[in-house]
Amino acid sequence: MLTQEYLESDKLALVLRSVLFEGYNVPIIVITGKNGKHFVVDGHHRVLVYAWLRRRVLGYTLLIPKYSPRVARTLLEVNVINPINTPVELFCWRHIVNTTRFIEKQHGILAEVWFEEIPITKLKPTEPPIRGSPKPHESSLNCPILVYKLNNEYYVIDGHHRVCVKLLAGEKNISSLVFTLGKEIGLVKTARTIGCIEFNEEYCGN
Repeated sequence: MLTQEYLESDKLALVLRSVLFEGYNVPIIVITGKNGKHFVVDGHHRVLVYAWLRRRVLGYTLLIPKYSPRVARTLLEVNVINPINTPVELFCWRHIVNTTRFIEKQHGILAEVWFEEIPITKLKPTEPPIRGSPKPHESSLNCPILVYKLNNEYYVIDGHHRVCVKLLAGEKNISSLVFTLGKEIGLVKTARTIGCIEFNEEYCGN
């Protein structure tokens, strides 16, 4: 159980990026308290990130039999908020965190998340074709796209313009943050409705 009422999206974003690419692995602190329940008292953001990545997290455990915190939330119950003054380089990662969190909250299922280099030919759009030249936001250019995987199919949730920029430049693969709930979500249904089955020059406005 988490002993915080909320987590911060920019801190989740930073921890997720650091764990994936910088080897960040700092132990959490847990108290085993009343009725043998385990309560996280330090490392709340790390716990959610490692749960997303389905990895074990290092931790120190303190035994305090009478301990009962004022707040006790499961990973799905805890809310995520956006603090002010988030660094520009974290905007895209914050959006990844918020989008993933929004969808898993909708369905009541904790997402599984991983990083993958995906061939552009395997990606399916979830938005209508781009009109004119693709124009990704400058702050997102070095950020992975966000992809939902279902039944070996990859649906782009965020990053359509970035995919098109790569495709039109002749690149074959794109860095992706992939997640799944193991079920169909609304954006997958949207992709089927709009009928765009692949990224190509026509879809990308050329």
